[in-house]
Amino acid sequence: MKKLTIALLIAVPMSTIAATEAVDNRQQAFSSIEKLNKQVSSELGNRNTDWQKVEGLSDNLVEHGLILTNSFAVSDKGGKAKDAVWSKPEKFSQLMLQMNQGFIELQQASLEQDKSKAERGLDSANNTCRACHRTYRSRW
Repeated sequence: MKKLTIALLIAVPMSTIAATEAVDNRQQAFSSIEKLNKQVSSELGNRNTDWQKVEGLSDNLVEHGLILTNSFAVSDKGGKAKDAVWSKPEKFSQLMLQMNQGFIELQQASLEQDKSKAERGLDSANNTCRACHRTYRSRW
């Protein structure tokens, strides 16, 4: 009985740490996306777009999007997300995929050096972000 009590005392804080870490990782990924998004937008606004820079930034956006897609486990509730993320995950997952599609379109456009396609991809991702925040974030 004593060993079970000790094991539970150790396990509960460890699961709390894991959930807190997951929330922190999500928040860090979202912050990085916001920062990278601004950098891409700024670069696309330049007369002479540095496509190599846009490509690197878009690669990072795709990577962060993939991290986020897989970081909303039911056991990792918390942060600024509403309960609807976990109680109605289908639409949330669809919005995450749409955001990633926008980043992938941006990434492809950077390889093709197609400014209008890059802007469409970025706009698509941004519109999805706004829609998702309205529905699934407790605080804007």
